[in-house]
Amino acid sequence: MNLFASTVACWLAASTFAFAQRGAPSDEFLLLEPVLQAAIGKASPFIVSVETFGGTRQKEGKDGPMDGDEPPKPQPKPLKPKLDPTPGPPDEPKPEEGEKDKEGEKDKDGKPKEKKKPLVAEGFQQTQGKTTGIVLTADGWILVSRFALALDPSTVLITVPDRGTFHAVRAGEDTSRGIALVKIEADDLPVPEFVHPDQVQVGQWAFALGRTFAAEQPTVHLGIVSAKRRLFGRALQVDAYTSPANYGGPVVDVQGRVLGMSVPLSPSGRNAGVEWYDSGIGFACTIADIRPLLLRMQNGEVLQRGWLGVRFVTSSLGPGAIIASTPPEGAAAKAGLEAGDVITKVDDVEVQNGPHFQMLVSSRLGGDVVTIVVCKKDGKVATIGPITLLNAPWSEQQQAKDAELPASFPLPEKPEGR
Repeated sequence: MNLFASTVACWLAASTFAFAQRGAPSDEFLLLEPVLQAAIGKASPFIVSVETFGGTRQKEGKDGPMDGDEPPKPQPKPLKPKLDPTPGPPDEPKPEEGEKDKEGEKDKDGKPKEKKKPLVAEGFQQTQGKTTGIVLTADGWILVSRFALALDPSTVLITVPDRGTFHAVRAGEDTSRGIALVKIEADDLPVPEFVHPDQVQVGQWAFALGRTFAAEQPTVHLGIVSAKRRLFGRALQVDAYTSPANYGGPVVDVQGRVLGMSVPLSPSGRNAGVEWYDSGIGFACTIADIRPLLLRMQNGEVLQRGWLGVRFVTSSLGPGAIIASTPPEGAAAKAGLEAGDVITKVDDVEVQNGPHFQMLVSSRLGGDVVTIVVCKKDGKVATIGPITLLNAPWSEQQQAKDAELPASFPLPEKPEGR
């Protein structure tokens, strides 16, 4: 333990003793101020501001798709960013070849054909504004919240403290965690120390930092880690105030180390949501345990929740999960699972009941593989797998909140990066 950590530990022990003895707040709590200021000073260099321009807010109604109606598309692996960071006017869309109207052309009934309308989505171009990001690597990889890219901006600018503003190129995303990667052309950037979630303790101090409204020093909100392994094991729960002002910013400990990134995740376990916005409960997606996923995102992959394609009997309390149905397009149906089968294990983990089974699968990503032990309807036990999980259908990922299960069921330990 270094001198800084020892000092903090001694201060916490002394403060707890003094508080218990007198039963009232004491001056010892003033000692937290220099600790907090030191943590902010250490974290400030790797907290960047993110500014986006362009993007279209879709018009609501039958005339055009709503935001979020389509899944995100993979991004090409970033090349060298453009040198000119100034966003220009959007290009005028061109009609597809063969679709140009011909004067006087008629349909099969002899009526004049209607002129083709430009292939544009109804809505309005907009600027989304600023948010926060975290330097991931010294050579210019920046971790941001998907919240910043929700409107598919045409231009993303990253401002690094004391280094200036850079044009960023989008890379991959993880929709299940609400994070995304962008790349800037820079070297020797300050890189944070990331804390593995296994080393995080419930009750320890947690400071949510952001640079949306602060150029010189990041804004800070004080709290504690209130729960671990939330949202299918992807996030910490903190009571430090989180909002769009610090989404994408780090949640750090008293040593300025990054515990996770503030993201607008949903308590129901969906990809994102604001059900608990301004409730005093926030989430920090952990970073140190997903390095393999970050490598995939650097190559432009869009990672999504894994989907086996099983509906279970909700009235059954276990043990095991009784299959009610298997959609034909799902991986389960193609692997031979059918209604009436009882799933007893997933990768050597005993399945307690249907909700537990869903938690075990939903903690994975599309492309992951699982092996399942099932008791067939005729009483025979079979091991099926490995089964490659599919990406959860976008309609399911966006389904109504009351159709989702709570995401607080305890999870078994899982391999790093999943």
